[in-house]
Amino acid sequence: MKIPLEDEFADIIRKATSGRDLSVTALSRQTGIPLGRIDAVLEGNYDSGIVGRLAKYLELDAECLFELAKGSWYPEPVELDGLAAFNTPFPIRGYEEMTVNSYLVWDPTSKKAAAFDTGANVDGMLEVIRQKGLKLTMVCLTHKHDDHIAALPQLLEATGNPPVHACSYEPYKGAELFDPGKIMFLGYLQIETCLTNGHSPGGTTYVISGLGRPVAIVGDSLFCCSQGGANDHFKMALENNRRHILSLPEETVLCPGHGPMTSVAEELEHNPFFATRS
Repeated sequence: MKIPLEDEFADIIRKATSGRDLSVTALSRQTGIPLGRIDAVLEGNYDSGIVGRLAKYLELDAECLFELAKGSWYPEPVELDGLAAFNTPFPIRGYEEMTVNSYLVWDPTSKKAAAFDTGANVDGMLEVIRQKGLKLTMVCLTHKHDDHIAALPQLLEATGNPPVHACSYEPYKGAELFDPGKIMFLGYLQIETCLTNGHSPGGTTYVISGLGRPVAIVGDSLFCCSQGGANDHFKMALENNRRHILSLPEETVLCPGHGPMTSVAEELEHNPFFATRS
């Protein structure tokens, strides 16, 4: 299934505007672009001239925004032994089309597995565990927003209550808390925890080595062609994503909380917040 990108070009302009603590009126005044023209763009009406001017002022990559507006790029599909992704709907009022991702990672040799978030339904995850004869030995939370942990009780009950791990900056009742930088092991795999907060106080990226490619479970810190909302900590989010995620090897698979999987190389070329082609 081809998962839609989490954000469209107008969403990214809106995030960059609010992240810089600007109203649309202030953005119009400071750029000299008529308010009605900006409103039209924010409603999804693509105008390359206006989008280009806004991109320059908001420090976004204009060519990446043009790609998103035209729908001319999508990340390469990821197939990796030891990694499975699950995309489940999370119907809440006003967001009926919203979906959320969760992931299962396992060591192909020992068959030990770890779940990263749960989304709203774990039926698919449990089926993969059963089919592949895996043993779920831990559950790791990227953050504790409801859409990411809605099915956690069901997963724990069905798998014998393995330990749940969460960052000490964002405690979850009953979880084993860790400080950023903790390293855990899953059979022959290594899992390093990195604090990539901004979207949430303890937003954590789990960097996994030992599979055919490095993998980073990034939660809502980063999306394909975008990043999570962080109005109050926008600069922090940008810096953490650059320092801890986009500095990883370019072949690293990035597994976000919403939207399709991507890679460091693809984000450095196609993410309007971080690309440098313009």
